[in-house]
Amino acid sequence: MNLKLTLALAASFAAFTSMAQENILDMRENYNIGQTVTVTGVVTSDDNLGSVRYLQDATAGIALYPGQDWSAWDATPQIGDSLSVTGEITEYNGLLEVGPNLTAVEFFGAGTVPEPLETTPAQMGENLEGQLVRVNGVTFPLAGTFITGNNTYDFTASGETGVIYVRTSNSLVGEELTGCEVDMLGIVSQFSFDGFGGYQLLPRGPLDLIPASALCFTSPVMQSNMATTSFTLSWTTDLACDGVIEYGLTESLGEVAMGGTNTPSHEANLTGLEPGSIVYARAVCTLADGSEAASSIRPYATVSESSGDIHVYFNGPVDHSVATDELALSLGTDMNDTVAAWITSAQHTLDVAAYNFNDQTLQEAFNTAAANGVQIRWIYEGQNANIGLSSLDDAIVTHPRTDGEGSGMHNKFIVGDADHADKAFVLTGSTNLTTGQLVSDLNNVIVLEDQSLARAYELEFEEMWGAEGMEPNAANAKFGPDKTWNTPVDFVVGGSPVELYFSPSDGTTAAIQAQIEGANSDFEFALLTMTRDDLGDAIVELNQSFFVSPIGVIEQVNVTGSEFDNMIGNGVQVYAHEPSGDCHHKYAIVDHGDVDSDPTVITGSHNWSSSAENVNDENTLFVHDARVANLYHQEFRAIVNAVTGNVDGLSDVGEPTWSLMPNPAREQAWLQGVQATDVVRVLDAGGRVVDVEQVRQGGAVQLELGRLTAGMYHVTVTSTNGVTTSGRLAVQ
Repeated sequence: MNLKLTLALAASFAAFTSMAQENILDMRENYNIGQTVTVTGVVTSDDNLGSVRYLQDATAGIALYPGQDWSAWDATPQIGDSLSVTGEITEYNGLLEVGPNLTAVEFFGAGTVPEPLETTPAQMGENLEGQLVRVNGVTFPLAGTFITGNNTYDFTASGETGVIYVRTSNSLVGEELTGCEVDMLGIVSQFSFDGFGGYQLLPRGPLDLIPASALCFTSPVMQSNMATTSFTLSWTTDLACDGVIEYGLTESLGEVAMGGTNTPSHEANLTGLEPGSIVYARAVCTLADGSEAASSIRPYATVSESSGDIHVYFNGPVDHSVATDELALSLGTDMNDTVAAWITSAQHTLDVAAYNFNDQTLQEAFNTAAANGVQIRWIYEGQNANIGLSSLDDAIVTHPRTDGEGSGMHNKFIVGDADHADKAFVLTGSTNLTTGQLVSDLNNVIVLEDQSLARAYELEFEEMWGAEGMEPNAANAKFGPDKTWNTPVDFVVGGSPVELYFSPSDGTTAAIQAQIEGANSDFEFALLTMTRDDLGDAIVELNQSFFVSPIGVIEQVNVTGSEFDNMIGNGVQVYAHEPSGDCHHKYAIVDHGDVDSDPTVITGSHNWSSSAENVNDENTLFVHDARVANLYHQEFRAIVNAVTGNVDGLSDVGEPTWSLMPNPAREQAWLQGVQATDVVRVLDAGGRVVDVEQVRQGGAVQLELGRLTAGMYHVTVTSTNGVTTSGRLAVQ
């Protein structure tokens, strides 16, 4: 039977079983999910928002969802069409819809599109859901970045913050996010797993962003010449104007630095600042007629006086045959001991954001720190068991994310002693604080000793904590899409540039894509999952450039939306990780083989997925450092060796056949059971070889430790066949 005839008959039957409603507002307020209704109005959206259409009358608006497309009906609705639609009321992540069970769609010709209702970000709520609105005086903190599909972007207006969502089908994709102040049109929508909050504005293409200022920024405000007491901010405008930077230690600002007169290119030097501090600033430009434009207020960091040491740890095999000067440190089952050592090194404060926690070694370390008087604050994901929390000292204060959206609070970071330059550190990477993750699954940990970075992580922590003190404020706490871009991006750690991105507010995926597209010689990636089309396509395009041959390993290759088959089909050298233990990494290595091409490591908690980009709480570091890039490259080659069956050069960490005593040691330690041809090395906690005198006597080696400072070290023994075993040595 003809489908349209069948649907028409079904519609006739539905007329007897559905209840009549006066208008869309009546339907929204007085009818329930599962009931069949008929709504009439004018269409306010098109393919920029996918197959969904929004229908509005004089009282309210509603989403219409036909399923995949509108091919079952006479035409695809366009903006301005007058329609009557009969179907079942449903809800999708908080958004009230009619469909996909539609039984009748009737076109009445052209209608009059309603005038947008002026509103502000804070006023967008259920009463405006589905309606066309206008928000005036909008600016974008991420101005100057290129828009990617299936992403959210923060905006500010009237001193309030809102979010836009851009679908892959939107013609805004590929456009530069404007630096002009704009009046923005769009449909109010909702995306929330629990049905509360999550209101977004959906612009319907570039024409919905209407310039509202005679003067526009044509670049972001960029930071350079970073030092302990100064840095430079620069920006450009479309017209010549007088520019200044307003800045201060809070968002109240209060200080001014000149940024050039009657010019479109501006530069301001901020001097007299404190090392390791966060400075808030915005650029303001004024035309001769007095009209002006201002950028968003953003935080910037000075260089700290911390050591800047960067330590990298892996719990799986590494391939020392590709080491350039430093051997990557593979801890095996000792990963939790090393993390515990960093925990107990804190003397004042620890802020922990941990997705899941159950490791007993770490429980004991946190309790030891608490007993030593360290103040510990802890944020966790409420959907997870987190059974280790019940064994923590009562002085440790905890606070959950409880909205149940996505993976939720997915961070894995620890911030130590942020207010003390000589002790501050950030520990992050891919590992959860569970025994399985620390011991069995492939993970990486990176520790950066830097106060500026620690203070930036502390800002993010306190946004989720909702307060600055020891007690959390649940009413003020912000998670997921409710967070804002409130942390600096650029740092200098130990002389190396480091970038920091938190999700979902900071444009992490766009930053990763820019790194992929900027690769010149090498691109390697080890990932738990990759479901972002834009990142998969960027790797495919990089592979087709003939200058770079990407190579990667992915654990979850069969999940919905995986980019694995896309890359394989386009000739990318990518492998499924099948050995036991998950490849839980979320890292990429850019140009490790060319020290003149900015070798960079991308690592953190952020899976290459839309949940990570738009919903979860995540952190990602870009470390621009050739040494760090080679350390990750050693681990990556070991993973590739394992999946391809090539074990040449593989350095694993099995049980040593030798013994080390005494341990802990003071002046001397003895290795018993080594061969005369074995190479013995002592490495510090960062994996660097330290100079230790060795005296060999048959199958024993005497290590002279008198010149070493107290702390944790690693002793490695490499045999003539290239196999390396490792053990920990505590020096007192």
